[in-house]
Amino acid sequence: MGMAASQARYLGLTARKTNVEYEGQQINQARTALANQSANTFNELLALEVPTSPSTQDYTTLQYSYQDGTYAETITEMTEITNDPNYNYLITHYHYADVFTGVKNNLSNPQVLLDTAGVQGTIDRTAVTYDDVNDSYSVNGIPAQQYDPLIEGQRTNFEKICQNYPDLAKEEPENILTYTDTDGSVKFTTRSELEKAAAGTADALNYTVESGVPTYVGNAEVTAYDPTDPDQKAAYEEICDEFPTDNFASSNSIYTWEFQGRRYYASLEDLTAAAISAQDPSKPTELQNKLVNYYAENVETKIERTQRAFVDLDESGRPQSIRYEDSTATFALKTETITDENAYDDAMNQYNYDMQVYEKKIADINAKTEKIQEQDRTLELRLRQLDTEQEALQTEMEAVKKVIDKNIESTFKTFE
Repeated sequence: MGMAASQARYLGLTARKTNVEYEGQQINQARTALANQSANTFNELLALEVPTSPSTQDYTTLQYSYQDGTYAETITEMTEITNDPNYNYLITHYHYADVFTGVKNNLSNPQVLLDTAGVQGTIDRTAVTYDDVNDSYSVNGIPAQQYDPLIEGQRTNFEKICQNYPDLAKEEPENILTYTDTDGSVKFTTRSELEKAAAGTADALNYTVESGVPTYVGNAEVTAYDPTDPDQKAAYEEICDEFPTDNFASSNSIYTWEFQGRRYYASLEDLTAAAISAQDPSKPTELQNKLVNYYAENVETKIERTQRAFVDLDESGRPQSIRYEDSTATFALKTETITDENAYDDAMNQYNYDMQVYEKKIADINAKTEKIQEQDRTLELRLRQLDTEQEALQTEMEAVKKVIDKNIESTFKTFE
């Protein structure tokens, strides 16, 4: 029984030792895998590119400039000419100047209000004739009558017109004439206006009452464009030149208003289209479509030219004066070191971003490496435990083997 028990104990120890050796092999394989991961993270670290801080020198250039009267000219490009005996460089230069320019806008929810109002028009001078016998005037063959305020229709229309053109109310009553035009509308004018038209010196002004006339854009009062106003005329012509294909340029009815110190212009067609676009007829000035409108003002504009020039160079080859092909004037060149601050700031912002990305990757790699090292330390500790256990098993197996050997020896001696 003792020998059998020893044999069973020995077999159990052998199995346990085999399991310990197998677990040790598994741990070694796991440590090898961790070593491979560690090598990969190290290679990943080596592959990282450290961002380079931008240098101001990379964004600094020499700039040549000169003063031409009131304009400060700046040279942007100098190309050497080799086949011209009189000029040695092709120069591109620029300056900034205020240029009267037409501008087009789209005004959201313009709140255009249409109403019945007095409207000013013109009578072609060729349509006016004077009868010196009867001291009377005709427009397109229609006699002009003396305005009679006792006639209610005339008085109502005239008072409505005077609301929009108060200067007309200052005229003497006997100077006011009225006639029914060929289109059936009642028109008012003055004797002095018809007089200059009949003399052929100028077209005459007339006035009538019309419905659907733009009276307000938002809180700004709208009036008809006045071609006799030099400022309005200059702005109108500039807008037409700038946008010759727009409806504005072909419209016969232009209106204007002033808002925040700027004078705007729009055609009757565009104003009417905006006014009738309101979604709720009971709220005609709300939620209207955008209004196409225009203005003209001085806009700072870059004026650039390219010309041949003779550039005088000093001993070091640096330009010191310049004379262009279309002038005998020679300008002294000013040399400046210019740094493109905006480009440098953009580059620095990109560098800071790249640096943050780089540091994040470094932190991720370090965290991954630390995790691998922690796992490896845990496996190493377990491996040491297994080594200690294997040594204990080996010692015990040797002791059991001695017992077995002694049992065998004593058994065989019994049969001697």
